[in-house]
Amino acid sequence: MRLLTLISLTLLMCAPTYATENKGDTMSELEKMGAIVEKDPKMPQVISYTLKNGLKILMLEKHFSPIISFNMTFKAGNVDNVQGKTGLAHMAEHMAFKGTKTINTLNYTKEKIILEKIEKANKELTLEKSKKPLNEEKIKQLEIDFEKLQKEADKYIIKNEYTKIYKELGSSGLNAGTSTDYTTYMISLPSNRLKDWMIIESDRFKNPVLREFYMERDVVMEEKRMGDSNPGKVLWETLFSHAFVAHPYKNPTIGWSDDLKKFSATDAKNFFGKFYAPNNATLAIVGDINPKEVIKLAEKYFSSWKSKEIPSVDYTKEPEQKAEKRIDLFFKAQPMFRMGFHNDGFDSADMPALIVLSEVLSGGKTGRFYKTIVEGRKIALYAGSYHSTPGNRYPSLFIIAAAPKNPHTSQEVDTAIMEEIEKVKKEAPSKWEMDRIINNYEADLIKQLESNSGMAQNLSSGQQILGDWKSDWKILERIKKLTPEDISKAARKYLVKENKTIVFLTMPEEK
Repeated sequence: MRLLTLISLTLLMCAPTYATENKGDTMSELEKMGAIVEKDPKMPQVISYTLKNGLKILMLEKHFSPIISFNMTFKAGNVDNVQGKTGLAHMAEHMAFKGTKTINTLNYTKEKIILEKIEKANKELTLEKSKKPLNEEKIKQLEIDFEKLQKEADKYIIKNEYTKIYKELGSSGLNAGTSTDYTTYMISLPSNRLKDWMIIESDRFKNPVLREFYMERDVVMEEKRMGDSNPGKVLWETLFSHAFVAHPYKNPTIGWSDDLKKFSATDAKNFFGKFYAPNNATLAIVGDINPKEVIKLAEKYFSSWKSKEIPSVDYTKEPEQKAEKRIDLFFKAQPMFRMGFHNDGFDSADMPALIVLSEVLSGGKTGRFYKTIVEGRKIALYAGSYHSTPGNRYPSLFIIAAAPKNPHTSQEVDTAIMEEIEKVKKEAPSKWEMDRIINNYEADLIKQLESNSGMAQNLSSGQQILGDWKSDWKILERIKKLTPEDISKAARKYLVKENKTIVFLTMPEEK
């Protein structure tokens, strides 16, 4: 009863409020403007609006504090890199902070001439390095000329002006992130800075300038080198590259080292040109807003952003795995392992059951892994699972991660985990377990409403990647309809030996 009361009160608190206007009249006016007003009381009262160029805008009013959170999500992730150019989506994200024709530059007209010379010089240098035998003397001279051009370009750059402008506007949480499925840009600002955001961000995506590209590429390459010394990152990278043999989920988001050193500003510009379009994006705005004002400003500043024909994203389908894969990754680090079982994708009929299955196995201290393997037998430091990694746009992996507790081995823990999986195949979850999972899922949905930035992220990614900002709430309704036997059935279907890839992090033998 206490949980239901909390949910009812929270939904009431998070509903839109109108300080100076009649709510009904405002809703009617928004609908006349072409907005779609969510009227289901079980859902957040989100207002949707789509510009003629295809940009989707989701708005949720929360007038508790004078803050607005913005989140722009593009369906442009690691999966969209072509083979041989892995890492471009991540690099494009970095370059989106380098300014425009009017930001971060003293004189773009003159700077543009130097940037074109830099790109020409890089092309010549890359070509020379590909020749056999290498002409070391010529390469050295080309590198000297290339460095001179970059220093000349620096004279026209106002370093970090983009971030400084936002800092002066009182921003918080200015950031971006690239995943396998998408790239997202986020920031929170005082509510009186709505117009400023519209001006800056419309310019950012309509007129990007990829300045300092090769210096930033060096930064990313160093990030990659540091990642290669991180056992956890290498472990995940090895799992995905072995579990997937055809689909681009096999590639690391940061890219392969050989690709990073080869791609150019032209490659990044082409990536922008293909995927950074209004009809490939969703903008979520949550906080102290007036939706009518948001729509008018969006029309003014974003409507001239040209839509594009988005390239086909029907990538090679991963073939069915028919044999267990076991890989030893030798690394000077404490032992641990990651295993993955292929699933049929987030939009499959089985995904709600896989979500619940993951919670049955590893939902906190009441999960079966913790009770039997970590706390009970005390053979593991941790053991957890997740229903879909590394993404949701395409069929992915049901993941289990664990580490043995000395003196036990990873192989012992692997055996114990598989024993628990066999149990859940034969013994369906109890009603208590099912109720706990549903209550926790519902509580998490309510909790996410507390954070403007978190809610904006969920709305924009849900709409852009899963096709519906309501996807989390719809999954909940599907979960409520599951029977305990549905969970066991999903385990029997997916968590089988021939569908399993496991990577053990193992200390190398001393020579």
